[in-house]
Formats: sequence, C-alpha cells, structure tokens
Amino acid sequence: MGSGRVFFSLCTGLMVGCAGPTPDPALRVRGPIAARVLQPVGVIFPAPRPSRATLPETGEGRSLVDLQYSSIYERNSTFTEAARFDGELARLAANLLLGVGDGVAFAIEPSLVFASSGFLDAMVDAFHELTGLPGGGRERFPRDQYSMDLSRRGATAWSLEEDRVLFGDLPITGMATVVEEGPGRAGVAARVTVELPTGDVSGGSGSGGWDTAAGVVAEKSSGRWTFTGHLDGVYVDAPRAFLEAGVDVGFLMFAGVGAEYRWSDTTSLLLQLQYRSSLTEDVAFEEIASEILDVGVGVAHDLTRESSLVVSFHEDAIAAAGPDFTLYFGLSFGF
Repeated sequence: MGSGRVFFSLCTGLMVGCAGPTPDPALRVRGPIAARVLQPVGVIFPAPRPSRATLPETGEGRSLVDLQYSSIYERNSTFTEAARFDGELARLAANLLLGVGDGVAFAIEPSLVFASSGFLDAMVDAFHELTGLPGGGRERFPRDQYSMDLSRRGATAWSLEEDRVLFGDLPITGMATVVEEGPGRAGVAARVTVELPTGDVSGGSGSGGWDTAAGVVAEKSSGRWTFTGHLDGVYVDAPRAFLEAGVDVGFLMFAGVGAEYRWSDTTSLLLQLQYRSSLTEDVAFEEIASEILDVGVGVAHDLTRESSLVVSFHEDAIAAAGPDFTLYFGLSFGF
C-alpha cells in the first residue's frame, strides 16, 4: 500500500473509530474545511473551495477569515526549462457570503499572499521520516532556501517575490440553490465565479486576466455525520508571461469530498479530500504537470453560538506538485 493510501486510511480510521462523549449531539454543521489547494503557481488562478450547499437567508450572511501556511519543496530543471518551488507560502483571506434572495447568495474574497524561505524544513523532514510519507527529495537539498519560479525557453513564465505582502486576485462568486436538502436527498447548489485581476502580476500574486469558474456543491446530513462534495471547472485567461514562455494553462478541474463527525454539541472532526488536475502539460516536470490530491484532517470547535474555529493539517498524497505540509486556521461566524 502506498504512503498516500496509508495516510488516508489513518485519517479515515480516526474518524470512523471515534465515539463522541455526547450521545446525541445537536445537528450543527461546522464544516467543510474551506482550505484551497495552495500550489505556488496556482495561487494566481481560481481554486474553488469546499463549501456548504445550504445558503444564508435573504439579508443574512456567513463570514470566514482564514490563514493557510504551506511549506513546499519541488525542484527540477534542464537547459531549457525550470520549475523551482522551494519555500513557504502564506495566504490570508476574508470571505463574505451574503444572502440576497430566495436561494441566492453572493460572495467576495479579498486576499493577501506572502512567501519566504521560512523555518519549517527541519520539522517537515522529521514528519516525513516519522510517517513514511514522500518528501520529494527535500532531504537532499539545503534547508530554508527560497526559489519560486517557472521558466521555459529562456523566458520566465512566473515568479513570486520573497518577503513581500502582495494583494491577490479578487474572486466574486454567485451561488443559487438547485435542490434543497430533505429526507432522502442531498442539498445541491450551483456556483459561478469571476476572478478580477487585482493581484500584483510583476510580484507573482496575480494573473492579469479575468478568470472564470463554474461548478456545483452538495451537502447531506445524517445523524452525527454530514457529507459534502464539490465539482468545478476553471477557465484560465493565460497570463501574457505564460504565453511568451510557451506555457498554456487553459482548463482546470477541481473535485472534492468531505466528512464531518459531530463529536459533541460544540466540536466536530473533519476529513477533506481535494483533487486538482494538471496545471499544464507544456512543462514536462511532475513538479508542475502532476495532479494534486490534498488530504486534510482537522477539528472544528464552537466559540459562540454564531462562530467556530477550524484547525486542520493537509498533505499532498501524490507528493509531486502540491505542498508538503499545510496548516489551516479558519474563523467563521454568521450574522
């Protein structure tokens, strides 16, 4: 059995084997883990997050302020191509979802991006040695170095400046209820996103184009459990630097499933799986051309009747293009 499967089996076993101290916890949905796939180049393109299918009523809303911090080591190069992703990447975002009509809501999500050489390499090496998860060759390279760039044919398609706080592109999403959740049926909502080019193109946090995404999200609760899923397609307006380097992106596919186990009246255990298709096939390195399978496991705890905190850990089970280690912190509240 591969190390990715071992990791997934451990996460699944942890959730299935849990028996909460509360015999019949209140049905309050705290998930899913709303972490996005935080691959360095992909930070400039839409990455639809896991989401609930149940939308707020007219005039009501849900807010989410979250921080993702990832450590990544993926490097490869030849005389004509280079994909170097070595460093630590943070994304701070605030998502505001507002109900504007019967089964209709809109969301906006400003964000900040920061990258540095970081300090987690030794910790990540120890974690991979302990768990047997693949490290992507990190252990053979000096620790706490920084490289974030993609180049082809002597032209730089993308690079991310070190030690600068940069604005990201601005996604605006419209959601509409397709099927309301009920006995024997899951709730389903459709969503469409337009991402405005507000990011810093020269700094590496923006694409400079108008990217779009469309998909569906689903949600179903039963007893202690709530299950969620999403399927989205993203059309990328390829940045000029990409085209000049002969790198095309075009279409990306995202899919995910999540499970929530209500441990008590105030706490839930969360498991999340997210898939992202290959970013491009024009650079033949797995560090950029491989798919990503993000596995996340976390805990959600109520702070008040209207707010909760989610903390989770994520690992790319394929260990080719995604981060080696991601920590997610999300504070959500309704109004």
